[in-house]
Amino acid sequence: MLFLSIVIYTAFGIMCLWFIISGVRKLKEVKQSTALSDLYVDEKAHDQAIKESQSFELNYFDRVRNGEQTQQFLAIAGQPASAMLRSLLCAAGIPSYAENEHINAMYSLNNLSSSSAFAIKVFILVADYDRAYEIVTDFLSKQEQAKEKEKAEGEEESAAQTIKKAAGVVMTGFFFMPMPDGSQDKPMGVTILPKV
Repeated sequence: MLFLSIVIYTAFGIMCLWFIISGVRKLKEVKQSTALSDLYVDEKAHDQAIKESQSFELNYFDRVRNGEQTQQFLAIAGQPASAMLRSLLCAAGIPSYAENEHINAMYSLNNLSSSSAFAIKVFILVADYDRAYEIVTDFLSKQEQAKEKEKAEGEEESAAQTIKKAAGVVMTGFFFMPMPDGSQDKPMGVTILPKV
């Protein structure tokens, strides 16, 4: 009986190895025969974009060193919203700096409703506040209108989505600091702080 068990398990192991090896060979063949994706990015262009983004953030610090006043502009609950808003500011030529953006990558809470373990703080120069406020409020109002339109069309949230959002809000709320008077809570977990 023991001999039969050994033979069966050995045969099963050999069969599994054969499937794995043949699957890897098949994947290599398919990969070699497939043309490059349309999403392929030229490495030189990618490196240039990284250098430009680094110099853009360095512009913020250069201006602060030259005596310009800075302030916290936004407190954001999630990394996707932070990336979106900072890219809008960047496109408008408004340098910014974010705190707690990278530390959130260490926490699994990021997978839950795009919430972060710590509020992401976005800082700008006081001289850029009015333009930044206009850009961010315009974007967020369009997002709110789009959500209202979806609700009006009868698309209802599933119970799972509601639970995910509630859990993300509760967990994120534990780490938010009290905001100053005049702060505005906006959609996407964004709080706009008043001008200094």
